[in-house]
Order: sequence, then C-alpha cells, then structure tokens
Amino acid sequence: MPQGHTDDSPPPVVRGGEDLGARLGLGAGTPGTASVVEIVGGRWSGKTTLLADLTRTAQSHGWTVASATAAPGRRDTPFGLFVDALDALVERFDPDRLGGRAPDHLARLAPYFPAVAATAAPPAGPAAPGDPYYVCRALRALVEALAPEGGLLIALDDLHWADQESLRLLDHLVEHPVQAPVVVAVARRQRRADGTLNGVLSRCAARGGSLRVRPAEPTEEEAIALLPADLSRVHCETLLTESGRNPGLLRAFAGLGRVPGHTDAWSRPLPPDLLAHTLRDFRALSPEAWKVVRAAAVLHEPFEPADLKEVAQIDETALWAALDELIGEELLRPGERPWQLGFDNPLLRVAAYQSAGPGWLLGAHAQAAGLLSGREHRPEDLAHHLERSAAIRDVSGARVLLDAAARRLWQAPAQAVSWIRTAMTLGMETEAGTGPRDRLLFGKALALAGRLSESLTVLAPLTRGGPGEHGIRAEAVEWRALAHRLLGRPDRAEAELAAALRDAGGDTAATGDALRHAWLEHALHTRRADVDVPAGHPPVPADAPRAVRGRLLAQLAAAAARGGMTEAAERHAATARQLLESVPATEPAEQLDGLYWLGAAEATLGRPGAACGHYERGLRIAETYRLVGKVPLFAMALSALQQHTGDLVGAARHAACAEAGASATDSAFLLAQAARLRQETAGAAAGRAPGAAVSLPGQRSRPAGGTAVALDELSRREREVAVLVSAGRTNQQIARELELSHKTVETYLGRIFQKLRVQSRAEVAATVGRADRLGLIDGGVAMPS
Repeated sequence: MPQGHTDDSPPPVVRGGEDLGARLGLGAGTPGTASVVEIVGGRWSGKTTLLADLTRTAQSHGWTVASATAAPGRRDTPFGLFVDALDALVERFDPDRLGGRAPDHLARLAPYFPAVAATAAPPAGPAAPGDPYYVCRALRALVEALAPEGGLLIALDDLHWADQESLRLLDHLVEHPVQAPVVVAVARRQRRADGTLNGVLSRCAARGGSLRVRPAEPTEEEAIALLPADLSRVHCETLLTESGRNPGLLRAFAGLGRVPGHTDAWSRPLPPDLLAHTLRDFRALSPEAWKVVRAAAVLHEPFEPADLKEVAQIDETALWAALDELIGEELLRPGERPWQLGFDNPLLRVAAYQSAGPGWLLGAHAQAAGLLSGREHRPEDLAHHLERSAAIRDVSGARVLLDAAARRLWQAPAQAVSWIRTAMTLGMETEAGTGPRDRLLFGKALALAGRLSESLTVLAPLTRGGPGEHGIRAEAVEWRALAHRLLGRPDRAEAELAAALRDAGGDTAATGDALRHAWLEHALHTRRADVDVPAGHPPVPADAPRAVRGRLLAQLAAAAARGGMTEAAERHAATARQLLESVPATEPAEQLDGLYWLGAAEATLGRPGAACGHYERGLRIAETYRLVGKVPLFAMALSALQQHTGDLVGAARHAACAEAGASATDSAFLLAQAARLRQETAGAAAGRAPGAAVSLPGQRSRPAGGTAVALDELSRREREVAVLVSAGRTNQQIARELELSHKTVETYLGRIFQKLRVQSRAEVAATVGRADRLGLIDGGVAMPS
C-alpha cells in the first residue's frame, strides 16, 4: 500500500474509481491485510460520487461490496454504520465460519443483527454481552469470516456523522488487522470538531497501510456540461467562479439558473428535492441551534452574536453552545473578524430561512427591524425586514421602502417593485408612493423587471406632465418608448417621442437634450435611415458623470459608424470606451445601454472581438442584477455577431439565452424574435462545418496562427489576468486590481498555462506581447500602461 498521508500533507487528487482502484491494486491482486482508504473533501465536493465509483470498480474486479451511509439522526445507534453495511451479508452467512469461538461471538453479535439473534446463546465469557471491546472482537471476526477470496470492500459514506462505537470498531480494525483481503473505504469531511475521528484516521495513517485522497474538481469542459444550454457564457463563468467548481454547488446553481441571494438577501424557495438534500446537514442540531441558524438566515451577512441572541430570543449560555454546534457542523463560519459570522455557502442560508415557519419569521423580521432602527443602517437593509413584518405601519416605513427601492433599482428591480407595492399599501392614508417621482420609480422598476405592459400603465399619467415636472415627463416618455419597442410597437414609441420633442420648447435645455438623445436611441434601435434629430446630434454634457457621458458618446459613435462617418465614430468610440471602462464595477448598470451601443459601433467599425467583449460585459451585468428587460437585447446582439464571425456554438448558446430571457418578460414580440434567432442559429450550427467562419462587412482581417487560436480559447477574465501578467504584475497586484482573491488568481493562471500550452509567466508575457503587436488584444481588454 502507498505510504499514509499525514494531516499536514495535501492528499493526492484522483479523477475516478478506476484511478483510485489502480492505486489500491484492485485489478492486480488483493491486499493481504486490512486497509483504509480515506476520501476527504468539503461539503458536496464529490466524495460520495468518488466512493460510489470505487465500489463499481471493485465489483467489476470481482470484489464483494458492503456499503452504508451515516446520518446525524443515527449517532445514538451503537455500531449502526457497520451493522447497516454488513447486514445483508450476515443474512447469508454460515456461523460455522467463525471457528471455535463462534458461540461467544454470535452471542455478542445477536443484539445488532436480527439474522443472528434467533440462534445465538448467551455469551460464555465473564464480560457483559454489550461490552464494546468484546463486541469489536466479534465484529472483527465476522468481517474476517465474511471476506470472500476475491476480497471485501466496506464502503462507508459520511463517516463524520458516524456513531462513536463504529469509530471504535474502525480503530480496532486498524490496530488488529484482519487476515483477509478487506479494504475499508470511507468518505468524510475534514473538520476540526471531529476529534475522535481525526485521531483514529491519523493513527491509521501513521501506521501505514492507508491511503488518503481527495476528488478532483471538474475540468472546465466537465463543469460547463453540468450547466443548462440556455445560460450565456458569461453567466456560466459567474456560476463556475461562485461555486468554486464544487460539483454539488454547481449542479444546484445550474438547476436554479443563478446563485441564490447573489444580489439580494433572500431568494425564491429552493425546489423540494434540493431543500431536502441541503437540510440533511441540519438534522443533528439541537433546538437552540435551530433557533440561532434561522435567526442568522433572517439577518444580513456578516452577522454578530449579539444580534443573533436578540432575534433568536435565547440566553447567552445557549447562544454560545449553539454557535459551537453550528461552526462545528460547518454551517456557519467566522468572518474576517472573529465576532462576525456568515454561512458556509448561500444554499445553506436559503434552506435555513425556508425551514422556518411563517409566524416565527414575522416575529424575527420585526425583531431585526427594531435592532436596525436604533442604529445607522442602509435603507435597503431595513426594507427587507419591514416588507416581511410590516413592523412600521406608517408613512415613515413607506418612505424607507421607497428609498430602498430607489437605491436597488438597478441591482434588484423585482425586489424594488415588491418594496414599492408594500410602500403603497402602508402609505394609503398618507398618499405615500403616489407622487410623480415615486410613480416614475415604479414604472422604471417594472420595465427593468420585464413587466412592460404594467410599466406603460403606471407611467401614462406622467406623460401629461405639469408645472415643474418637465424632467419627470421626459423620463416617463423615454421609458415608455423603451417599453413600446420591446413590446413590438415602435410606431407608438416614435409618436410619443415626437410629441414630447414638439412640446419641449418651454422646457429646460437639459430636458430637450435628454429627449433628443432618447430620439437618437430610438432611431438606432429601429434602424431608421434618418438618425439625425431635428436640431442635429444632441450635445454631451461635460459635467455629467462618467458613465452617463460614456453612454451618450457610445450612441453618437454608433450613429456615426452607421452613417459612414468613420473618423467621428472612432473618436466617439475611443472616448466612450475610456469612460465606460473607468467606471467601477458596481456602477455601470444604470448606463448599461452605453455598452450596447459601444458594441454596435465596434462591430460596424470592423472590430468584432471588441464588440463581443462589450456585449459580454453588458450581458453579465444584466444577468447578475436580473435586469430582465435588458438580457434579451444583449444576448441577441452577441448571438448575431458570433454567427457572423463563425462562432456557431456560441451563437446558438446565446440565442437560447435570449429566448429564456425573453420568456421572463411579458413581450410576445421579444420572445418571437429570440425564438426565430434560436432556430436560425441552431440550424446553422448543425449545418456548417466546424471552423467555418463568415466575415462581417469591413471586418479587419486577423492574422492566422497559434497566437490567435490560443488567445481565443481564453475567457475574458483569463485574458485580463494574462495581460496583467505580461505587464509584470505579481499575483497579489493582479488580485487587488481585479478585486479577486489570491487563490482565484492562481486558479486562473493555471488555466492560462494549460490553454496557452506554456510553462512560465515569461511565456505568457511573450504570447500576449505577440498578440498585442498583431492587434489581437481586444474584447474590451486593454493593455496596461
């Protein structure tokens, strides 16, 4: 057997049962002494899959397999894990194979195996029948007698939940190896709280004759295969990153289509099967630990013990004991500061919240709202609790909800819609939520959430305007034009914009410019030939925020490129690119259309790689923040561009993504457009030979060769890391610049080495340098100075 691994050395990685079976020599002969195979890993990391794969491999080599799974609820059943594994074999067992001590052994096994109890006599020895030491001896003799010539594999899953007597038996088998071909394979988490288990397996490793391994994380291809075909490539990358490529988390995120709670504190309920699977980890909890973990699910992360105590309504002694349980079971984990805690992963949080009763949640949210009311807080933090408890039933509570909706409009529009509705209910008697600005906010939130028809209804009264409301009227017209276009009514959008422009004579210059920009955007969307507005292209305010200027300049770049004014298009596009790329990652959602028009301008100017980069960035933002009305536009633009450039697989994926996004809106027109594109791209992908490409009119010819192919294999994030490596940045500097962890940068670097087929950072730099000289660094990835 290979040398055992200590806790300090990283276990080797195995990719499947055949790999592990080869390490054990299952096909080349059977081991002569008892052996232990230890499969370790985190929650849902593939331990059970690897153990099951090993059992199939063993059976294919003629081994007999006995298997069982430990569970938190059976920790009080002595020797329960081994009894479950061996029971079926004992039913067909000949007691004479136990030899001269058979009567005594059978007497000690009788309380545990029904097949033995019928014929066993009381033990002859002086010790009590249930003495653990003598029971271990009897079970060891039984294991030795059960082992056939071909070998016996005892597979024990979730060993971290095993009863203490089963662990005692495992220790006994290591201390007194059976003289038969027996292998005990266990799968377990490495947890500091499992002192007895860690001691047993450490002693086993120290004696030799054991093998500790961990399951390999899925490759990028295997991980992508777990995800639905209608998720965009950038969304797939997000799920891969957020799951850490943990197979269980990745499958769950794939089924949900998103990371639960990624942009919001609460999410839709988990499906029953996923909820039941996730709650397995909660079964061993005491009543006090249940209260604390549910209180944690109500609060925002990170949370502190003092707040848990108040929401759970328990005393301090019970709180500390409950936290010991929850941290020991790895449901909660300490944060950067020791007094702050968080859930180990988002599924656990949602499951804990969903397991609580509605009455308890009403009280818990009211308690949390009271805590926040007495301290500094963000409106959206308090809004979550107000909505679920209506703890403040007056205009002040309604105002908090409306302020929170305004702050979260572009990060969680569906949540904003819910908060505004609650505010309107709370403020009926005081007319809170019915003013022009609140109605405008409501209409925008509905449009972003894909509720286009309702948005038109809410915004309609605002288009008539009133004294001092010219800006509100212009915004309402602009958003109604968007809703009309997405519903397939461009003529109605054009009529309302034209009427607003005619009436803008008495409005401020800023209002008139805003309407002219809205007209220009409408002309671009509808591909009108007369993209000029009556007074020419509207000016871009010099004092506007960077993201706003970037959006307006991107529109002008797209208009100039479409009109053949290449010089002006290049100038506007360069400035827009610089502005939009300098905006922090948390800000560009509100000016998302800037990325759309910048992509359109780049594509028309013959830079499809750069255009795809802008479309991908916009799609990532729209999907991350659930901007339902924006997702189909970016996905369809990206699909059409990829179809032109020959990336037929990408085109088909993003067309399916567009159709899925359109189905989340109430626009039959948008859904029909996306469905037609999906059918077209699916047919093209099936009918075109792999590698065949179609060039865009005016597209810059790109040099062929290994550099182009290699860089095209990198994801956008991988290209960003590669470019920074080529600029001499260290991993720590890259992590700070891209706001990633050091470990994540190392992971990206490993993938880059593999895809570029290089062995060093210098080779990465050389490859990127060649690409830059050839003009292949695009896709929105800029070379650093």
